[in-house]
Amino acid sequence: MATTTACWKVDEFPNKEIFSCAPEPKQNHALSGDEEHANHGSRDLKYAWVIVVCAAFNTFCTMGIANSFGVFSTLYINFIYPDVSTASIAWIGTTLTVLMMGGAIATGPLTDRLGLRAVALTGTLICSISLLLASFTNSLWQVVLTQGAMFGIGSACIYSPSISLPAQWHTKNRSLATGVVAAGGGAGGMVFTLITQKLMDSVGYRWALRALALVLLCISGSAGLFYKRGVPVPRGGIDFASVAKDARLIAVGMGGFFVNTSYFVLFYYLPTAALKIGQTKQASNNLVLFMNAGTTAGRILAAYASQFVGPINSCIGSYAICAILILVVMLAVKSMAGYIVLAVIYGMLCSSYVSITPLILTNVFGPQVVTTAAGIANTWCAVGVLVGNTSQGAIYQHFDRPLDSFKAISFWGFTGLVLAALSYAVLKVLGTKDLGKSFWSRL
Repeated sequence: MATTTACWKVDEFPNKEIFSCAPEPKQNHALSGDEEHANHGSRDLKYAWVIVVCAAFNTFCTMGIANSFGVFSTLYINFIYPDVSTASIAWIGTTLTVLMMGGAIATGPLTDRLGLRAVALTGTLICSISLLLASFTNSLWQVVLTQGAMFGIGSACIYSPSISLPAQWHTKNRSLATGVVAAGGGAGGMVFTLITQKLMDSVGYRWALRALALVLLCISGSAGLFYKRGVPVPRGGIDFASVAKDARLIAVGMGGFFVNTSYFVLFYYLPTAALKIGQTKQASNNLVLFMNAGTTAGRILAAYASQFVGPINSCIGSYAICAILILVVMLAVKSMAGYIVLAVIYGMLCSSYVSITPLILTNVFGPQVVTTAAGIANTWCAVGVLVGNTSQGAIYQHFDRPLDSFKAISFWGFTGLVLAALSYAVLKVLGTKDLGKSFWSRL
């Protein structure tokens, strides 16, 4: 049957009309693989929250272990591979992040064909094996292959489906549900950083990796068993090309790209700025914990606030504020109190796209297509991470380090976040044009 384009009302928020323009689903709702699904009109609300809890545990483990890589990075640079350049060691974390986000482009078609449960459990197995193999490595390329590439591929199978799955099960509470799942990653970053450090101090880094493999296998493996769709998908999946070429998805992707070119500027350089004003190494590193705490709370608050101001408006405002904060505080403020305030506020606002993007994509394409659309959007983010991580170090090394300043890197962060805000503004122009509304409307 041919695919047509239609617009229909999406009952996402009470007293608020949102319309989605996307390929109309085929009438044959047969599912492939072993996938079970709930009836779209009568979802099990209790099971919907089971899905949220399980997805939050999955982001807690995958994002948590990925974000704890900084602990391993310090060990590798100073003790395990002291004769290897820091740029080479940084490729472990870069490879992990790029493949985790970029690999998500394949998870939409895979979940359509094989089922959410099968893809998530396969990802869990790959992640656990990668950490186990990393514990036996003896050279850097082996670490890049296992802890970097393998873990990144496994995480892609878990992360993108997990962050988009609540949209299939929730309508009225979709914002809160998505925010809780996104916050799981922020909480995991704090918890696994502390756990990893304790394990490395007590049993060594090799057994720490093995312990993390077992923890991930038990928690994510159990959580993935409960995954199932909340809406049916036609046999054969979604028209991938038409979704990828949609101007609205391209605008969302550009927003994610520019966010990720600048997202890590403060995570990498704010502790260094604190050291420059005489703070201890411990106090300086605590700024990262403040930012991670901010991201945990901010992902829930951003999703909740989007109900009242609109998800696109939330992203525009968040990244405009973040851009100003980076430029003003990094260049004008020279106090620890100012850095702490910056860390908390920036942490709360900078990761808005994590919890809000699934809401935007659900509004635009509908819950049936959101997993595929989210995978494509995450691929844009992966390219941003690759560009940002490789550029930031070179900019700081060439322009700022010789002058003992942070001007160039601050302008880099400012520019990327301004362009992110403008990308979301373009998305709003496209959305208001489709709906015949004013640019200043709540959208």
